Amino acid sequence: MNTRYNEILSYFPQNLRRMLGRGMNILEDSLQEIRIRARLPIILGTTNGNFAITPDGELSPAVGGAYIVKESDVRQIFTAVCENSVYAFMEDIKQGFVTIKGGHRVGIAGRAVNGKNGIENFREISSLNIRVAREVVGAANYIIGDIQKDSGIVNTLIVSPPMGGKTTVLRDLARQISDSGIKTALADDRGELAAIFRGVPQNDIGIQTDVIENAPKSQAVIMMLRSMSPELIVTDEIATKDDADAVLKCFGTGVSVIASTHGKSAEEVLKRENIKPLFSEIGFKQIIVLQKEGRGINTKVLGEITKIRQEK
Repeated sequence: MNTRYNEILSYFPQNLRRMLGRGMNILEDSLQEIRIRARLPIILGTTNGNFAITPDGELSPAVGGAYIVKESDVRQIFTAVCENSVYAFMEDIKQGFVTIKGGHRVGIAGRAVNGKNGIENFREISSLNIRVAREVVGAANYIIGDIQKDSGIVNTLIVSPPMGGKTTVLRDLARQISDSGIKTALADDRGELAAIFRGVPQNDIGIQTDVIENAPKSQAVIMMLRSMSPELIVTDEIATKDDADAVLKCFGTGVSVIASTHGKSAEEVLKRENIKPLFSEIGFKQIIVLQKEGRGINTKVLGEITKIRQEK
């Protein structure tokens, strides 16, 4: 069985471990997430669609005959994810997810407890979503030449729809560039790039890479500039004005930036008011759009298409 699947199964009660283990073996490397909802079937999300799982570990596209999750199942899995000390993971829980060994992310939903500064805890956990970490070494091979040139790193914005591969490609870009000798800093606010577990990145992010995880990227970027003297800053999913302002400060210091944002096209992204200032004379020089169909990319330089390449 896939080693990373074994990492996930270790958090499940024994009866579910056997059942899911059989289903995971059938799915091989296509599993993307496991959704566990109280009093509902377990749903395995894959690259080929969603499947329920029966008590004997068989997969079914329909929910009839599927194993129905008990409230106690949810509690046991959640407690195991928190290593039997929910209090110790409170800061993660406030963010809505916990990163477990292997870099897998366990999303949390249920009845929230609100305080002065927003969500402080969850009184009742009704569902969990385990996103399978899939580190793909070499995922950026087909665009690294567009970004790392003899003259230096080209300031680049990576664009794709959700689940389109931004994070996977961004992580591999950081690894390759870092291993080439360039001091790299990751502003990893959601813990998906490095996936730190007990102080150790679970993903290969390169030998010259430093990380600030679970901090607002607008703050992490500035802290990295002040304290780690990076030559390159990598950050995922620029969305707010604060994010954009932090990236602008990088450009002002001469530090290169590779970042990502959600989007379907370069045209769409360039219309966003928060993004427009990032395409100044010293800012992003290209947008690389990752397309789900095959491995095609469109590369745009300051809004002008310079090349379209398809790699089979």
